[in-house]
Amino acid sequence: METAQIYVTGSGDPHTRLGFARVLIEQGSRKTPFIFNYEDTTYKRSQIQGMIDAVLQLNCPHYVVFISASPLALEKAEIGEGPNRDLIYELYRVLATKGCTYTFDFRVGHGKEIDRLLSVHGV
Repeated sequence: METAQIYVTGSGDPHTRLGFARVLIEQGSRKTPFIFNYEDTTYKRSQIQGMIDAVLQLNCPHYVVFISASPLALEKAEIGEGPNRDLIYELYRVLATKGCTYTFDFRVGHGKEIDRLLSVHGV
């Protein structure tokens, strides 16, 4: 099974509720950048939706490594709590539908490094 590393950051304006996700999918030597725009969102929801939209770009099952500086409330979602559990459940559903296995690599405190990597690849 091929590995896809998915780097993602989210952004959301609390006043307009407009947001976006910056995503870079690395598959071997291939690097594919994306920017996904969203309405009625927060920065955290943009991040999760960006993960979903990135997985939807994969054309076959992958081992997916999600890399982000901002952790998700996965533990809360597992017990039916947390404000974004609906999107976390949707992420799990999309991964299962695509036949993907996955892990999360939350690099707290390394947001600038991830931003720099995304910028280098035009995201």
